[in-house]
Amino acid sequence: MKNVTISMDDDLAQRTRVAAAQAGMSVSKFLAEAAREKIAGDAEKSGSRNRQLEAVERILAGPKWDVTVDGRMPTAEERNARR
Repeated sequence: MKNVTISMDDDLAQRTRVAAAQAGMSVSKFLAEAAREKIAGDAEKSGSRNRQLEAVERILAGPKWDVTVDGRMPTAEERNARR
């Protein structure tokens, strides 16, 4: 186990001591648990982003739509024409 020295303003240090006491933990254990939760939350967000990226990649890898008109891209007027 590593010892870590941190710096924080007096107000935050006091609130941290109170929160740790209310949780029935030492300040060291309280901060270690907070760091563990933060890291786990960041990993979950990263996993969610990877799932979203994979979904977009599947859509883009799907069948292509042929939007050309006579081998060229349609003009704005052609795209917006009411049919």
